[in-house]
Amino acid sequence: MAEERVECEDLKDAKKRNIKTGEIRVQIKDEEKIWMDRKRKTIFALPWSFTKYTLTASRLLIEKGFFTKTEEEIRLYRIKDVTYSQTFGERIGGTGSLCIISSDASIPEVELEHIKNARTVKDVISQCVEIARRENGVRTSEIVGGGAAPAHDGGHPAMGPEMFPDIDHDGVDDRLE
Repeated sequence: MAEERVECEDLKDAKKRNIKTGEIRVQIKDEEKIWMDRKRKTIFALPWSFTKYTLTASRLLIEKGFFTKTEEEIRLYRIKDVTYSQTFGERIGGTGSLCIISSDASIPEVELEHIKNARTVKDVISQCVEIARRENGVRTSEIVGGGAAPAHDGGHPAMGPEMFPDIDHDGVDDRLE
């Protein structure tokens, strides 16, 4: 993954010149864009909106607005789930929508609406998320099946074996079987 690189001026040159208000002495190299699209109107799938989506190797950016612009950023390693959907109107226009669930506090859920090649974009985002997690050392643990995870003694980890009898170690309270 192309990580953001920061290049600082030589210290001697920085001391020679005084820094001015609003001046930045650091340059951040732009990341390569993997995918870009605009939110499209469902009629004829034309991009008549002021919402732009950009995917880089480490971030998903959502830029909104015409007069007042806002840019939201989700780090890819924070994305938990990507869901694809396609309404009848989107099917006719050749677009689809993605719902992204993240652990980002400011943007826990975002909808990429009416985008071209939505299914392919979903797969690309999923692959980039896995790469970003690996490169940032992020590990996730999920419980498959929705039941409580059995503790080493056969009981529920929070309640203890006397509150959650599970003699056959199947993760289900034996009183309910």
